[in-house]
Amino acid sequence: MCTFDLIGSRNDFASKPSAAIINWPRWETGQTIKIKFLNGDISLQERVKECAQEWLLYANLKFEYVSSDEYADIRISFRWKNDGSSWSVLGRNSTSSSANYQNEPSMNFGWTSLGNASTTKREVLHEFGHALGLVHEQSSPASTISWDLPKVYSYYSNLMGWSKEEVDNYVLFKYESNETNYSVYDPLSIMHYYVDPALTTNGIGVAEAKELSETDMRSIAIWYPYPLKSAVNFGERIDLIPFTRRVKSSNGLYMLDFKKGVLSIIDTKSQSVIWTAGTTSQRLTSCSLEQGNLIIKSKISNLATSSYTIWRSSNFTFLGNCRLELQDDGNLVLFHNETQKWSSKFGEV
Repeated sequence: MCTFDLIGSRNDFASKPSAAIINWPRWETGQTIKIKFLNGDISLQERVKECAQEWLLYANLKFEYVSSDEYADIRISFRWKNDGSSWSVLGRNSTSSSANYQNEPSMNFGWTSLGNASTTKREVLHEFGHALGLVHEQSSPASTISWDLPKVYSYYSNLMGWSKEEVDNYVLFKYESNETNYSVYDPLSIMHYYVDPALTTNGIGVAEAKELSETDMRSIAIWYPYPLKSAVNFGERIDLIPFTRRVKSSNGLYMLDFKKGVLSIIDTKSQSVIWTAGTTSQRLTSCSLEQGNLIIKSKISNLATSSYTIWRSSNFTFLGNCRLELQDDGNLVLFHNETQKWSSKFGEV
């Protein structure tokens, strides 16, 4: 069960599309956050690093892990002073140059050995979500949970030893509708507590999330945005660019999207598709700039050693010096040595 430092979390925050993130103290976009471990063996530390890295696919931040005797913005412990709960200080509240604070955790995991892989990942993603400024999803003003209050108080008293006030703070608290620009409630969020159906008056609970939801990904990308990317260089795989960092025209009016073997250009205002290439496939597909071409491939499985071409932009072959650019009129253009060789509007030149 997660508890987190509520200091400052209700005074200055804004919304993500489904709930809330603090405005301050939030990290600066592009900032390198220094992190250190105060205890725990190497296997625990490496697992935390591996899981936490997923946030950086969508958030324009960097994690730098330093030794325990150096300054760190985030300080991680495992079962600190026999604390069996998992928790994190919210956002940049964790930063302090005080020697005392540097020897105290700002994030704690209540385990000292690796257990179920998916559970471990969930806990790490959840606590790092708090460290990046996200609060609990069940606190959304749009939350539809019908709590059975006597059962809730009893449950958390028995499970965590929490008082009524602590249950109110950590579980039942909801932001007022005039405090945030929320839009929809996201029960799939990694920031949501598991809710036992027995604790609700209508028997409807919330399953434990194991992965970041699509809203989690989109939200953190809004708050820590990557710079606009309008070009793909030789050797880059378009399918490995997260959807929150998709290639867009420099004016932001058009976006390149790749899904299940189909490459599309999307009008961002109308969300309509203005051009497609490839063939829908349930198999593993890739899209990259290689051999002077934009090529879409597929293979039967991860174990397959070879793949076959679904679609290619042209029959010619060039080596290196290729660039794919999504232009402001929605035209996708392939350049070789800065000479146009192909475009989505006019084909091979």
